[in-house]
Amino acid sequence: MKFSDAMVPHRPPSNDLSALQQRTEDIYQTVRHRICTNRYPPDTILFEEVLAKEFSVSRSPIRRVLSKLEHEGLVEIKHGVGTRVTRIDPDELTEVYEIRMILATNSGPYFKTPFDPSIREVLVQRKHEFQALAPGDINGFADINVRYYTELTGLLDNSYMREIQRSLFFQTTRMWLIMLPEMEWGPIIEAVSVEIDDLIRVIGNDDPVGLGLLMRNHQFMSLSIFTDVMREGARGGHASPL
Repeated sequence: MKFSDAMVPHRPPSNDLSALQQRTEDIYQTVRHRICTNRYPPDTILFEEVLAKEFSVSRSPIRRVLSKLEHEGLVEIKHGVGTRVTRIDPDELTEVYEIRMILATNSGPYFKTPFDPSIREVLVQRKHEFQALAPGDINGFADINVRYYTELTGLLDNSYMREIQRSLFFQTTRMWLIMLPEMEWGPIIEAVSVEIDDLIRVIGNDDPVGLGLLMRNHQFMSLSIFTDVMREGARGGHASPL
């Protein structure tokens, strides 16, 4: 099974127009996933004709996909050169984290309550998946982490709040994947496990405000560790990938 087939659901549309829209969305989700899991690392050049051939579509939907990714700051389109996956600027990343924390702090009223009991089972499963990873399996970590955060933000009832939080997450998660090889694997997995246990506890208490504050605290921890590692070039440390 190709990676694109594994990661993108294909739902049968009701007519030709929705078929094209759905296919474009599927391609967008796949390319974004590749960028945000560093399968397309910074400075990778993406060519319309190559992507069009891979996904068996014309170049028009590929242009729409790349334009959307450019709007999110994940690529830069240069005419005559191609589309380049953007580099990650530390100062900009700090600003993104600051916005993420503001949104998380204020997201409580937008969670669907009472929480669906099944989300607790999902989170437990994700914790076990993290713990089962072989040390240094960056791709495996990336895939689980994207599913984990997507499912967590799926609890939000406001679609705009949900998509904005996901978009900002996809910008910051790339840096963690670049930093992971320079950090101790065991403490990272332990930190993620504790984080998930905290989320399960708050969700079990049906506390949407507490959930938003907890997500904000995890993001603050991530920013603090990121700042320390960037400043000191330190190896090791505990950090949340959120």
